[in-house]
Amino acid sequence: MFDIDYLTLSIAAVCMAAFAAPFYWNHRKSAQKLKKAMSHIHEVSKNLKLNLQEKDCWNNQYFIGLDPEQKVLLYAADIHQNPPLVLDMTTVQKIKLEEKFHEFGNAKDKRKVLDRLDLVLMIADRSSIQLEFYDAEKFSAMDGEPLLIKKWEKLIQASRQQVPV
Repeated sequence: MFDIDYLTLSIAAVCMAAFAAPFYWNHRKSAQKLKKAMSHIHEVSKNLKLNLQEKDCWNNQYFIGLDPEQKVLLYAADIHQNPPLVLDMTTVQKIKLEEKFHEFGNAKDKRKVLDRLDLVLMIADRSSIQLEFYDAEKFSAMDGEPLLIKKWEKLIQASRQQVPV
């Protein structure tokens, strides 16, 4: 058999705990921050008597929710700082998915890189509202945003089509 050096084992355990502690604290801190923001969103929806049957939260920052009964959309680009936008879906006339790219490379091998993903809602008074789903200046990698924006484009379109004209 082999002998166990308890001093070395203890030092290794202390080093591993010291290495893991900042990750644990950061995870706890961000989870608490998200929980607080989501409770604020819940309070807003409760005060407006909304039943958000469809909702998504991503990148620890964005939130979108839809009450199909009352035709109300709730959106926040930053749930930690700004109150959510409350939008009456009966005023939406058109929905457009907007992608912004930049190209790089030589003439032979050009590549496109996605810079921004927005869902643009055209309102009855000829104004428009941009719902940001991804911004490359804020996040270095996408985490399912193209699928998420297409899902919400379909949901909003379906909700808008149910509105009596």
